[in-house]
Amino acid sequence: MSDYWSILGFEGLYLEDSWVLDITARPGVLEFVVDLVLRESHPRYEAPKVGEQYCHRRGVLRFEGVSSLRWEGQGSVPATDATGEQDYGSVDALRVTDDVYTVEGDFGRIVVASAPPSVEFPG
Repeated sequence: MSDYWSILGFEGLYLEDSWVLDITARPGVLEFVVDLVLRESHPRYEAPKVGEQYCHRRGVLRFEGVSSLRWEGQGSVPATDATGEQDYGSVDALRVTDDVYTVEGDFGRIVVASAPPSVEFPG
């Protein structure tokens, strides 16, 4: 078992303070829309804005080639932040064992067998 920073493309992220805005599961695909915290080592990193602790960028964590998915502990009501945007909390953990990924947070626990996930930045 290893943690998310060992996944190609995830090494410059800090998921524990990144906010999950939406989760979509459909046949073969699982997507998380996230306000990602970027570490200084990430190529898209910029100094945090005034009054902010971290560099945030909107991104999508995408799991493709999903062959199985189990979502436990669903149903938490989203929180509303100071800007009025709803979120489902942060990603407390993302661990990988072979081709099985476990994602945990206030949104529950999702265990997904898939190809390695990717990180995409819209726009």
